[in-house]
Amino acid sequence: MEMRNELKNLRPHEVKLLFRIIQQLSMVGDQDIVRKEVSEDLLRLLRSDFVASFVWNQDRQIFEHCVSLNMNPANLAKYESYYQFHDPITYSLQKRRRATLVCEVMPQNQLERTEFFNDFLMKDGLHHGINLYAYDGDLNIGDLRIWRAKHRPDFGKHEAVLLDTILPHFRNALRNTRMIAKAHGIEGFWGQLLENMDVALFLFDVDDRLVYENSRGREMEGDLSAVGGCSFSDHIRSVLKENRLETEWGPFSLSILKTVSPQDARPITAVMAHRSKPKSMDADSLRGRHHLTSREADICILVCKGLIDAEIASALGIAFSTVRTHLKNLFAKLDVTTRSELIYILLEGVVEI
Repeated sequence: MEMRNELKNLRPHEVKLLFRIIQQLSMVGDQDIVRKEVSEDLLRLLRSDFVASFVWNQDRQIFEHCVSLNMNPANLAKYESYYQFHDPITYSLQKRRRATLVCEVMPQNQLERTEFFNDFLMKDGLHHGINLYAYDGDLNIGDLRIWRAKHRPDFGKHEAVLLDTILPHFRNALRNTRMIAKAHGIEGFWGQLLENMDVALFLFDVDDRLVYENSRGREMEGDLSAVGGCSFSDHIRSVLKENRLETEWGPFSLSILKTVSPQDARPITAVMAHRSKPKSMDADSLRGRHHLTSREADICILVCKGLIDAEIASALGIAFSTVRTHLKNLFAKLDVTTRSELIYILLEGVVEI
């Protein structure tokens, strides 16, 4: 009721300024720009001389990102580096979730005896103050600190009502800019991360349309464009319909991952492409595939390299007759009669024959 009565008594120029401030706060933009744009109208609406606005950094527990009018930047820098840690009024003011005169938390004569007043406020001529703090839940997200010079009267109920009228719009503006900044930060982080991946990355939407490819993907696209008379996009669409997780594409291996966009949680399909490494034959794989002993597997690898029996004996440090015995056992175990047949069996499944 009290606020309504005060608003009924607004002068025409105050109504005009109030609505213009509310309109400015409804515009989405950078938080510094938003606060800067309303500062001049606030100065006129509240018949004040100085405006400063800070953003509270909850993680660092400091006020930062100052926007101001008619205040010395060097003096404000001292506030950020020193005086905010020796500030006798602000931490009491920010606990109040309404416009509050400075004299409500500390009498003027007591304030004037502080280092904060004499070495900081008076440097720019700040004398009478009123503050407003915006909260998103329990988090202080920004403030308005309005001051008048010594020769001006102190603020009163009328100015407090005007600021309280602005408060919800100021809070929403800061909340929206924080959300946008956070989204842009996430987008920038993911964009940089995806762009610098070592593999080619392609993202498809729910309609299997290509919506993103990183730099490695753009480089690789020429090689992927025409394998077997089928375009890369057509091949991917067929793979996605089959719900396959891995596939081959010419000289490339493709891995398919169903996920969501980090920006807006929309479902996307990530396709990662990298050059297929040539398959290798090693002792472990031979032991597993053909149930060979370690020595038999070593001999098989050397046979595939083209070494004759004497060279195999020398390489392994065993007798020539031992090599012949192992080869005889290998021929029987793998059901072959010649070295060529042995090599064929060993390479089958490893290379295309």
